[in-house]
Amino acid sequence: MTKKIIIQMTGFFIVAFGIVGIVYARLGAAPIDAFNYFVYTITPLSLGTLTVLSGVMVAVICFIIDRKWSIILSIGFLFTVGVFVDGWKWVFDQMPQVFFIELYYRIPLALLSLFLITFGVAMTISTGLMMAPYEQLMLIINRKVHHLGLSKMMIEGTFLLMAIVLGIYTRQLWDQVFIMTLVITLVNGPLSHYFLNVIQKRKGVLKHET
Repeated sequence: MTKKIIIQMTGFFIVAFGIVGIVYARLGAAPIDAFNYFVYTITPLSLGTLTVLSGVMVAVICFIIDRKWSIILSIGFLFTVGVFVDGWKWVFDQMPQVFFIELYYRIPLALLSLFLITFGVAMTISTGLMMAPYEQLMLIINRKVHHLGLSKMMIEGTFLLMAIVLGIYTRQLWDQVFIMTLVITLVNGPLSHYFLNVIQKRKGVLKHET
């Protein structure tokens, strides 16, 4: 169990870097991260705090529908992600601003962040511990529509609409809703699945060797 928790925390640490990196690259973020960022720009709350609060909001919706206490317990993991997000944001704030202005720095940063997010997600899934509230909501919706891809699209579509409204309001729409938003939407699932298979195969090899 201790090993699984360490892997889970490491996955969160990597995902948090990816979230902040995508935001700072300003080439488009995932709908949920774009929504959190736009709220961050108009409130005194930190980006990590808003990452937690949006997750708590989803967890509450899940609990109202399903009444499973595991959903409430999963909120504990959100606080870890929030701390990591704020930590990585502090690190990025110390870097030379040229990294976030010139396109030849921003494109590699965005692509690296995408790969780290999907790899980190795969690490957390591989532990078999509690799922994030977003994943639990996706499964709840899937029970109604019987299509996992459609369930994911419904959640991301809702956050994307809210992000667009806030992006227009803050006049920063194209910073966080842009080409990488589409790329993330298309490849996030397949890449996470690929890395999960790699991790599981690696575990199988290590078990066989021992």
